[in-house]
Amino acid sequence: MAPENSSMHPPKPTDGDGQGGEPVLGAASANDPGYRASLTSGTVLGQMRSMVLVLVVAPVLILAISPLIVRDSGDRFAAGPLWAYLLLPVVAVATTLIAIRVPGPLRPGPGTPAPEVARAALMQFRQSLLLRFALSEAVILVGLLLALIEQDEPLFVLGFVLGYPALIRLTLPTRGNVERIRRRLEAKGAESHLWAALLAPGPPKR
Repeated sequence: MAPENSSMHPPKPTDGDGQGGEPVLGAASANDPGYRASLTSGTVLGQMRSMVLVLVVAPVLILAISPLIVRDSGDRFAAGPLWAYLLLPVVAVATTLIAIRVPGPLRPGPGTPAPEVARAALMQFRQSLLLRFALSEAVILVGLLLALIEQDEPLFVLGFVLGYPALIRLTLPTRGNVERIRRRLEAKGAESHLWAALLAPGPPKR
């Protein structure tokens, strides 16, 4: 009987450094079971997708309770200042331009073992997702701050409309987003082994 292919049967997770099991070298985007299926797969990618789903719910909850947070001026015909409405699109464009440029290229040293490269790629992947989330959420929070200062709830709604779609598009670790980040990591020619790290068994839940 032929030996089992290790790329199809990933090793059991270890919790020595909190990174999960050994990278599944040879894994690629074709091995991604899909967003929903990965949530119960126990992989690093599945755990990250679950975490991001929780994060993206927070702005919706803020929007739902915004009438309780923002004290409206009471004049239904009075709008906030024009500069505030112009500032939000500028913030949205600026944060998006920054977000799409992370992470930078991976630069492993000569002879770096593939598992080490994969772990470094995974670290940059995590950091880039969190930075993208923070930048996109900043638009929503600026809208909330302006709404509180100017007592004008539509300012927060505008911030949400500008920021939330970008948050979803840039932060959710869909297959397409993973591939785009992988290409950025490999922009200088180094193989990132990102999928190998993402499809490894995740660290056990405590």
